[in-house]
Amino acid sequence: MYNQQRRQREHVEPIYLLKMTCPSTGFIHALRVPPDVESAREEICWVNWGISPEEFKLQT
Repeated sequence: MYNQQRRQREHVEPIYLLKMTCPSTGFIHALRVPPDVESAREEICWVNWGISPEEFKLQT
């Protein structure tokens, strides 16, 4: 499960996170991603070096 998180505080650089939950263990991972990425799908591609979620699924 993937979820895009956006949080911003006044006078502080915004932090953009991709929250991922491992389906087999339930462990939650949070990775910092660039602020210019528009969607969770794009963030997944960025984290996987440009590989789409569908392609990545086939490789694993």
